Amino acid sequence: MKKLGKLLLQLLLVFIILVGVGAGSYFGYQWYQRYQMEQNRPTLAKAKDGTNINAAWFDEKNYRQQLQKKYPFINKVANYVPPRTWTGKDAIIPGLETTKSYSFKQKKLSIADKMTPQGLTVADKYLLITAYDGDHEHASVIYILDKSTGKYLKTVQIKGRPHLGGIAYDPIAKNIWITGSMGKASALMAFSLKTLKRYHGHMPIEYDHQISIPSLERASALTYYDDQLFVGLFNMYGRGKVASYNISRSGPHNGSITNNEIKSVTGNVSWSDPSGQTSMDKQIQGIAIYDNKIFLSQSYGGQDSKLYVFPITALNELDEKNAELVIDLPPYLEQITAYKGQLLCIFESASNQYARPDIMVMDRVLSLNINALFGY
Repeated sequence: MKKLGKLLLQLLLVFIILVGVGAGSYFGYQWYQRYQMEQNRPTLAKAKDGTNINAAWFDEKNYRQQLQKKYPFINKVANYVPPRTWTGKDAIIPGLETTKSYSFKQKKLSIADKMTPQGLTVADKYLLITAYDGDHEHASVIYILDKSTGKYLKTVQIKGRPHLGGIAYDPIAKNIWITGSMGKASALMAFSLKTLKRYHGHMPIEYDHQISIPSLERASALTYYDDQLFVGLFNMYGRGKVASYNISRSGPHNGSITNNEIKSVTGNVSWSDPSGQTSMDKQIQGIAIYDNKIFLSQSYGGQDSKLYVFPITALNELDEKNAELVIDLPPYLEQITAYKGQLLCIFESASNQYARPDIMVMDRVLSLNINALFGY
């Protein structure tokens, strides 16, 4: 019996050693891959304000090779089908390595190295990309790029540390809207295109409109369509909602949303079927509406993201079973925006807090030909 016990103990020790060696080898390999990834990063290049303007992880050749290898269909509709507009195509996301922003910890401007992209929109001559600090220390920002060339122009500081999951442009009133919060309620804030053009320095930009939305506890998606702002709330546990708010085009609230409009809208679209048994209310990051189609972006962290496409007639039944098209995209997909026949996609995977060698790291804006998604 003692011999058996001794043998079992020896076997247990061997097992523990083998598990330790295996785990050590695995994590050692992961560390080595990350080290190699860091070593192969493009040379750091900075604008005058300290924002890095180089691609954070790949040169263009390596980026396209990786996309072709891991997502051949996405590479095809992004690079081999002529785009209907070049706006945003392969635009480098700035600031992922260095962004000068206000530090609430240090009480002064300092360098943030974990800015995490969240939203994007096209506004007049500009491409706007929102980001928050993954360390939750610095103020959130909006990067301003030339929409034609992708050239970095400046960084706009935002009050506080909002997630900035949604940004949209109203081309009639020429206002830029972002999602945020006021107290415990969701909110929409807006500043004008004129204010954006005049902005210089490092003070937070001033809002022209701030509107509390009590019916939505957290706004996580935003888009503009047909004189309306569509604001979405999506989470892992409850039913999602989307509320559409009409933008006033006359009177004292011209270009904004009236109090009566806020009171009358309580989240008029339920984002699940009557039983609530749907995955569509989980991890939806963005919404876009274009040419009688509704696009939803869905992200599950390091797993493949999904793009759902619905007919606009399905607005009240946005369950995945009603989708016309479901497409796999790289992980960490965030906001999407439709512009002149292209679907622009922003990912947070190139942030220093998420980038890793076993996924497709997207350090550029991805522009997809919408017709090509359907095989036209």
